[in-house]
Amino acid sequence: MPLSTTPTVVRRYVAFELRRLREAAGRSQADAAKRLDTASTRITHFESGRNLPKLPDVEILLPYYGAPELVSHLQDLISSVRTAGPIVELDLADMKLPTGFDMYVSLEQGASRVITYDALVVMGILQCRRYAAATVRGHLGDDLPGDQLDAVVDLRMRRQAALDRADPRLEVVSIVDEGVLRKEIGGRDVATEQLAYLLALGDRDNVTIRVLPYSAGAHQGFHGGFIRLEFPIPRDPGVVYLEDLSGGRYYDDTDVIDRYVEVGDRLMELALPPRESLSLIDAVRRELAA
Repeated sequence: MPLSTTPTVVRRYVAFELRRLREAAGRSQADAAKRLDTASTRITHFESGRNLPKLPDVEILLPYYGAPELVSHLQDLISSVRTAGPIVELDLADMKLPTGFDMYVSLEQGASRVITYDALVVMGILQCRRYAAATVRGHLGDDLPGDQLDAVVDLRMRRQAALDRADPRLEVVSIVDEGVLRKEIGGRDVATEQLAYLLALGDRDNVTIRVLPYSAGAHQGFHGGFIRLEFPIPRDPGVVYLEDLSGGRYYDDTDVIDRYVEVGDRLMELALPPRESLSLIDAVRRELAA
């Protein structure tokens, strides 16, 4: 089976599924290790995504977990990592990235759908270059060496190639707080350019931009921005990615994901329709350009 996503996505999903099935079956890692006649640390590595299990391991573990019907599904995914696929992961070697962000980049590149609530800044994959440079400089500090700044911005630009991918296709849905549109990040000239960039992206059939207007009042997004990723793997619940000053972290607990699905759906109800959203973006752009 050809790989339709990144190896990182497959490793994360296999780890998630093995942990979920084991816990649902009421088995401990020690129980699973005994069944395989191996060390418990090997099971830990399977469930952390550090190592993929071998195909015979899956044939033993899944029936033991009460899920023999999933053996071929996981074996196909594991085998696919060893074959060439249409997606090449971005090279992040020697890059100084926030904790957890390297994992996010690989997950984003293998996603089939990205849903975001942008509460403070336009999400990276939708940023023009000058806006990206201004946000990176503002976030990491003015003393950031020029070569490091360029490397981070270059990565942000390379990530956007996923928007042009035909197979598997990437869909982006961005809910942008109106306050984000009005921030003069990088100055009025840069902010105006970014809004024009959003207008161009909004005309693409795989990018949907919805503005959450000031008139929405209090809403469930007050906890802050978030990104939810969906993947082209059956049964994969996806992940939620959050970021703060200490770095990024992701959640694949289904209860957490369901909660963020509810919040995202509610924000979509409060947001302006796509055409009205683009009209507001253009109005703010013209205000800044005046």
